[in-house]
Amino acid sequence: MLLVQDKVVKLGGVLLYGQVQSIEISAEASIDDIKPKKGKTKKNQPTGYEAAKVRIEVLLEETKKKTTVEMLQEMQRLFKKHGQKRAKLLKIVNKDCAARGISKVYFQSLTSTKVISESSRTVSLELLAPRIAGLKVKKRKAGKAKKGKGKKGGKVKTTKERSKSPARDTRETSAGKKKAKGLVK
Repeated sequence: MLLVQDKVVKLGGVLLYGQVQSIEISAEASIDDIKPKKGKTKKNQPTGYEAAKVRIEVLLEETKKKTTVEMLQEMQRLFKKHGQKRAKLLKIVNKDCAARGISKVYFQSLTSTKVISESSRTVSLELLAPRIAGLKVKKRKAGKAKKGKGKKGGKVKTTKERSKSPARDTRETSAGKKKAKGLVK
């Protein structure tokens, strides 16, 4: 009897029972093949990224507190509770997932295997990560330098809001340039 209980994966706030045998994470880019009408060569066109897939293999052994059937029932409740119509987004806590930017997943499938001659069960969890954390880039708005001193004696910059009308923005910009030229002369 194996009495090892790994504290490797926490899914939906529940620490998974059993010994985690493997964690496989795969993410793919979407690339379409385009055939030009005149040419014979195919061109590849990247179109985005597919959702990452996480596959976890867990070996369940009976303990003093729980049987393998009870452990499997708890995983089944994570996968689909009674009356649940759609998969729910679950928080996942794991080092490998965190390294790949995966923090929330959908339960895609749950497979259990019981070999009659053995006392253990093998459970496979397939999870789908719809979002992968990435770097967020903030665009800086165009602005004017304002006279004044910052913390270190430098100039303080302010941002100017742009209107939804590009024609109005150009009129305001050209009017500002004319005033500046008049001041310089």
